Amino acid sequence: MLAVINRVMTAASIGASRGGGYARYLESKTVEPERGDYYLTPDGEMAQAPGRWLADAETLERLGVQAGGPVDGADFIALMEGHHPGTGRWLRPEGAGGGRGGGIDVTFSAPKSVSTVWALGDPWQREQIEQAHARAVEQTIHHLREQVPVVRRRYSGQVVEEHAKDVIATEYRHTTARGVQGAQAPDPQLHSHVVITGAVREDDRIVAVASRPIFRSAREMGAFYRTALADELVREGYTIEQGTGKDGRYFEIAGVPHELCQAFSGRSREVARAAERFRARYGRAPERGELRNLALENRRSKELTTRSDLQRVWTQTARDHGFGPDEAVRLIGASERPTAERAIEDRVEAKLTEQHAVFEERDLRAVVLEQAAGEMAPDQALGIAREMVRDRRVLTLEGGRMTTLAVRAQEQAIERRTTQLAQPAGRDVGEAARSNAAREAAERIGGPLSPEQHHALEVLTGPERAAVLVGPAGTGKGVVIDAAARAEQHAGRETIGIALSGSTAERLGTDSSALAGRTLTLDALVARANTGTIHVGRNTTIILDEGGMVDHERLDALTELVERSEAKLIAVGDGKQLPSIGPGGMFDRLSGHAPTAELADIHRTKDPADQRAWQALRAGEPERAMAHYASRGQLHLSDTRDQAAEQAVQTWAALTQGRDIREVALIADASNQEIDRLNARAQHLRAERGELGHHDIALPGVHYGLREGDLIAFTAQHRPPGQPRVENGTRGQVSTIHERGVTIMLDGSKRKVQLADEDLDSLRLAYAQHVYRQQGATVERSIVLTGGWQTSKETAYVEATRARHGTDWFIARDDLGTEGQDPARITRLAQKMTNSRAQTPSLAHPERPDSGWEPTRDPLRLRSALSPTRWLTRIPSRDTPGHSVGRGR
Repeated sequence: MLAVINRVMTAASIGASRGGGYARYLESKTVEPERGDYYLTPDGEMAQAPGRWLADAETLERLGVQAGGPVDGADFIALMEGHHPGTGRWLRPEGAGGGRGGGIDVTFSAPKSVSTVWALGDPWQREQIEQAHARAVEQTIHHLREQVPVVRRRYSGQVVEEHAKDVIATEYRHTTARGVQGAQAPDPQLHSHVVITGAVREDDRIVAVASRPIFRSAREMGAFYRTALADELVREGYTIEQGTGKDGRYFEIAGVPHELCQAFSGRSREVARAAERFRARYGRAPERGELRNLALENRRSKELTTRSDLQRVWTQTARDHGFGPDEAVRLIGASERPTAERAIEDRVEAKLTEQHAVFEERDLRAVVLEQAAGEMAPDQALGIAREMVRDRRVLTLEGGRMTTLAVRAQEQAIERRTTQLAQPAGRDVGEAARSNAAREAAERIGGPLSPEQHHALEVLTGPERAAVLVGPAGTGKGVVIDAAARAEQHAGRETIGIALSGSTAERLGTDSSALAGRTLTLDALVARANTGTIHVGRNTTIILDEGGMVDHERLDALTELVERSEAKLIAVGDGKQLPSIGPGGMFDRLSGHAPTAELADIHRTKDPADQRAWQALRAGEPERAMAHYASRGQLHLSDTRDQAAEQAVQTWAALTQGRDIREVALIADASNQEIDRLNARAQHLRAERGELGHHDIALPGVHYGLREGDLIAFTAQHRPPGQPRVENGTRGQVSTIHERGVTIMLDGSKRKVQLADEDLDSLRLAYAQHVYRQQGATVERSIVLTGGWQTSKETAYVEATRARHGTDWFIARDDLGTEGQDPARITRLAQKMTNSRAQTPSLAHPERPDSGWEPTRDPLRLRSALSPTRWLTRIPSRDTPGHSVGRGR
């Protein structure tokens, strides 16, 4: 199993059956004495240096291994097979699977600019960077040993995670990425495989390493490595650029061209694009050897046999981007620590709660390390974290959780305002307005409102300035929204409908004729109200749809606006459906402070069995729901994820032949890459049926283009000249392909907009969409690809409840574990669907009365109760003789 954590660190569990083979693979990369390191391997890669031990001398002595020397291949292989290198005896008892060997491969990879400078440097500069990398790796493994409880023991029937006295670790440093068929040369990539084969308990017993704690701490370990490496490089005279990469978590050496780093990251880019085109055409990944037949522009022109050949290719690539060995040397100088515009404490506080209101101790350590790269050493960064807790900028909560003081205060303000708004304020619309509104809504839907809908209408239009409607999927909340808007209008109030996303706001205006032309995004309302371009006053009623997806910052701004303007707020949503992207979870708490109505009767589907399945998923009983779908032949299992995806697309294609293509939803809860694959395959099948034009135009960032007739979705706002803006999430159809762009006819309004050049980046195919883009949608049939790591209670509920006439589920046995074919497969799938990803406000957790932390190594203490001060341990200096600041040539 490989868990890719980020682009600088991966962690992989090496099973006992593969331990010896993997050890031999790493050893095969090292220098062969009779061949030397001048020649490249048959794959065009450099021969690598021998491994080194990262365990304490006492531990190595127990294993019969000489400390300080290079790794003997036979010793490493013995450890990976579970044997004592000296005596050959088993080192530990059999595991649950009967194995005694194997380990965890933790890979630390330097940022691409570091590898680029290494590739272009002379032998001295290369050694300088290699030693900086080695010291950073060594410090990180020390930190792992001190902070990550990698030993599992059982006390009184309870499994406890403990810290190890030592870990048995071996480092193999590699300097190139793996060669790829069709690439001219392997890219430079300085990285280390640190294989942990065992742990030494406090009682000196050698035991297996628990993998899950390492996986859980992967972000923290990667951050520690990067901060240690950046610190080492600054000491050597390099200037560091902070805040690069995804979410600003990474760093680069300043002065290395970004385009060159991209070029050295491109060994697999064209290969990957070719593989994706193959998938779109054939519905599967290419087999070994099939890529050889794909037309790649960068096919290797000649065989590389020596280090000089490889160096020549790297140097020429660099010179093509205006960079070379001389420029690499000039990067070394009297460097200065980067000066950030904001204090590190402010940056840490902002990053900690970007996505969640509540976080764990390891998240605090990871974020402070990420923000400190190049600015200070890792131990200094961890000291900053301690000070933030001491100063109460970070609060400790019960259960080992944390939050920030700012988030706590924001939540308290939202609750205080809601409580005040929930007091009677003479806002009741009156029975006449309600009766007229109910009659008009009934005429619109062709039938009377149900008793619970009538009750909801009474609650929402009562005397208070705040009210809440909890609307489970398919229960007709749109009818209640429309009736409430009409009632408020009959009472002489101005109604405004808002939602988090533009597409949801537009759909709100379409579903409720009373709100037609009166909807906009929450952000737009707050911004326009604050600038005076829209009036919000005591005669205004604001109806918020999909309130469960609104994050703290927006809800804080909205409730402040309502309080200040003396308006009324009707919040509609469902905390059981998809949560907010940022810190959230306050919608459910609002119902405890304001008058609330909850709908229960399902109207979207008339099938009683489907209704019961939806209710089961909402109640957290997915096994009962999945048994229903299995009994109807709507639960389809394939061996692999690729096979499940292909079966899902083929089923979608068959259903769309007899229906409006927009009435069949193809939904996945996985990555954007998988969504792109599904879309490209669906497009290919439509093209085979002759439903699309013959010409296409390329889209930036994806392997497919657009053709006339394609269904698309906007992934960002688009502002066409002289026209109203197009909201993120809006769907449409390609009507014309131009030389440089496309014309799109928007769904609903049928308005036509043109896009060209960089604006095309805001378009993606919309045959398949992520479940987040489907919340609130209603279709005839749904095809769902699920069962992976992102599957949750909330996604399963939303996926099941989009269709009026049935949902088909496509699952891979691979995703259910090695025993996915056994009778318990539905139970295994259900277990994934019980995992909740709901946002939790910090107010759900009491604050700890004392924040004084004391270090503990008490093996009887549960992991959840381990003291946070373990991460305050100062890392001993790793400076070596000759390691000086800004060393010149």
